[in-house]
Order: sequence, then C-alpha cells, then structure tokens
Amino acid sequence: AEDVASGLFDIAKARLDAFKAKAHKRANQVDANFAANDADWAEADAYAAIDYADWAVENARVAILDAIDARVYADEKAATVA
Repeated sequence: AEDVASGLFDIAKARLDAFKAKAHKRANQVDANFAANDADWAEADAYAAIDYADWAVENARVAILDAIDARVYADEKAATVA
C-alpha cells in the first residue's frame, strides 16, 4: 500500500511540475508579447519624432525665406522714401 501511495504521489508531483512548467512558459510568452508591443510603440514614437523634426526644419527654412523677402521689401520701400 505504501508503494501505491508513493507511486501516486510521484505521479501527482510530476503532473504538478508539468503544470508549473507550462504556466511558467505561458508567463514568459506573455512577457515577450508585452515587450514586443512596447518595442512597436517605441519605434512608432521614434518615427513620429523624426517626422516632426523634419517638419520643424522645413518650417524653419520657410521662415528664413520669408524673413529675407520681408527684409528686401522693407529695404526697397525705405529706398523709395529716401
């Protein structure tokens, strides 16, 4: 009877160990999925930052050209008054 109980205990322990291993594997998979999702968001944020920086540089270039045009116009007007 002790051998049967010991055998049942060993079977139960093996099943519990298998269940724990499976649960650990699923937890690692969930962690991996979260990490991949975080990486996707970080990549999207970086792309958006680069796109915004590109827009800002282009906007600055246009502002410089507008300033040059305004200065030339102002100088022309000043020359006609003098």
